[in-house]
Formats: sequence, C-alpha cells, structure tokens
Amino acid sequence: MRVSQTYLRQPQRELESILETLEELRAKLEALLRTISEVSDTTHPYVVRRDGVHGGRPVIAGTRIPVSTIVERIQLGDTPEDIVRDFPPLTLAQVYDALSYYHEHRQEIDAEIATNKEPSRVQINAGEVRND
Repeated sequence: MRVSQTYLRQPQRELESILETLEELRAKLEALLRTISEVSDTTHPYVVRRDGVHGGRPVIAGTRIPVSTIVERIQLGDTPEDIVRDFPPLTLAQVYDALSYYHEHRQEIDAEIATNKEPSRVQINAGEVRND
C-alpha cells in the first residue's frame, strides 16, 4: 500500500506551524519577563537586599546603611536633609526612596527597629562589661 506524499506532508506542516507558534510565545514570554524584571528593579531603585549585608535586610544601594536607620532618624525628628548631611554618601533621592520603601514594608521595618531597641545581653556595670 502506497501512502501519498501529500498525506505525509500534512502532519509535518502542522508540526512546523505549532513550533512556529511556540517560538512566538517564547519570545513574548521573554519580553514579559524582562518587563517584570524592570518594574521590580525600579520600584525602589535605591533599596536593595543582599546576602551578607546586614543579614539580608534592606539597605541603601551602594552602602551598608539600613533602611531602618533612615526611618529611626526621621522618627527622632531629623529631616531628610539632616540625614544627607550626616551620611555624606547619601542623596535626598536615596533617603526618600528608603522612606517610600518603609511605607510599603512598614510592618517588617518596624519589627526590625523594635528588635534593634531590645536591650542587649551585654551589661555595663561600673565600667565592667559582662555577657549574661
């Protein structure tokens, strides 16, 4: 029994069409992932988290200054300008971005600040340092 060449070519054409569609979908997915990545990267361009830098807590990019430090200074009555003056590597944009980050992650940063305010186990008595 002879099978016609036309009959055999039909599945091949369908397969090629499916592969072409898959390639188009792959390209669209890659573009979407790039867009998502760009949005993620620019949401807070001056705030980063890095393993090994303050235990992965959010810090100002290019520094080791935690977002919580900026927030604490504001809570103590400092202005963003005061903070920039006291931390020369910082810009106003970085300070305001840290504050924006704080307002979007208030619970996390407030918990970090509360943890930092807990008394340490190191006590100083009459000039003597003890670890209890």
